[in-house]
Amino acid sequence: MLITTPQDPERLRELACRIGQRLSTGTAEISESMTAAIEDAVGELDDDDLRASLHSSVCNNVDVIVSLLATSREPKDLPPLPDAVRYAVELARHGVPGAPLRRAYHVGSDTLLAHIFDQVQEVDCEPHEQLPLYHHLAGWLYQYVDEITRTVIAAYEDEVQSSHTRAARSINSLVRSTLSGEYTDLAAFETTTGYRLDQGHLGCRVWIDDFGSARDQERLLSDVVRDLASGLTVIQPPLTVVTDRATAEVWFGWDRRRPSPRPSTVAPIAAATPRARISFGAPAAGVEGFRTTRAQAAQAASVARVSTSSDAHVVSYADDGIPVIARLAEDLPATRRWVGEVLGTLARNTDDAARQRETMRVFLESAENYSDTAARLLLHRNTVRYRLTKAEAELGRPPGARRMDTQLALATCHMLGGAVLAPATAGRPVDRETD
Repeated sequence: MLITTPQDPERLRELACRIGQRLSTGTAEISESMTAAIEDAVGELDDDDLRASLHSSVCNNVDVIVSLLATSREPKDLPPLPDAVRYAVELARHGVPGAPLRRAYHVGSDTLLAHIFDQVQEVDCEPHEQLPLYHHLAGWLYQYVDEITRTVIAAYEDEVQSSHTRAARSINSLVRSTLSGEYTDLAAFETTTGYRLDQGHLGCRVWIDDFGSARDQERLLSDVVRDLASGLTVIQPPLTVVTDRATAEVWFGWDRRRPSPRPSTVAPIAAATPRARISFGAPAAGVEGFRTTRAQAAQAASVARVSTSSDAHVVSYADDGIPVIARLAEDLPATRRWVGEVLGTLARNTDDAARQRETMRVFLESAENYSDTAARLLLHRNTVRYRLTKAEAELGRPPGARRMDTQLALATCHMLGGAVLAPATAGRPVDRETD
């Protein structure tokens, strides 16, 4: 008798075809046992509402597997599996993670291998052919699982993305209507957005400045918002609306008795993401507060957008002077002229002028106290006196004269930096001060 070698591909395909034909008489039983195994092993899929869909998906897969085997076709010849794809889409719509779906196919594969093993024991072949045949079928089934999971996971992810897009559009539309005053149904707003209007709010704008050709800005924005929520120790998830490729508007639930976050404490969060900028409104409550704090955050954002100062990467509308400086930032040429009129040569964009401006700014904020100014700037009192004497000579008046204009002009220079400063005078000697 001629003995066929176990490695003969044609012989293995012939035997695999027989196995497929033998399995075709028991597909209903196989599907039932596979469904039960999946529900038992994968708890996320043991759902009464989805049980019928799971069973249809299993039957769809079993029928295709048996058909492919019985006709000696390869897993790459996968036909459409509408019930399997439909089940993946339903899982996405119900918010079930993708990992249980992947695991279900491996559990189902193990169950089917048990049925295949029984058939290999009974098929008419030589004893020495059984083990190679089983290995061949196991490899074939592995390839099938690889093919089908790629198909259903793609459908799952497409539906997740589509659902995310639909939800975002619905939320964006509702938020726009609320901001415009067209919509104030508190219960419906909370149901759609997961965020309450009848509470305190802290409005925030987050954006990536000069993002260029980078595409994945939404992920970066999401990371910044997540870190903000953690750093601000808010309990409820914030409401986030992505308004363009690199900008998001955010509302945090906020107790109005709680002070606004200090920019200096938030600055490390912005610094962790290159070119990230953050602006806050002041805390406010209710529907009107929802609108007001958002408008304030937008105004404060104008400061960070035009400023060349690293101190303005995070700006809060609640900080002294920011509401006025935000207005001044809207017309930079006029503001630059006004700053020059108030500060004279101290409005030059030089290191020497910057030292004098900062010393004078802190001096006026410290109620003209030399010791406090020196302590805040980490300078010797004599250095402070020297700088202020120079500043008075440049101004042609004492630092405290025209106090309101002077303080506002200094604060504007501090926040907006080179955007409102005059170019350095060519050929002017630079004072090499040693502190």
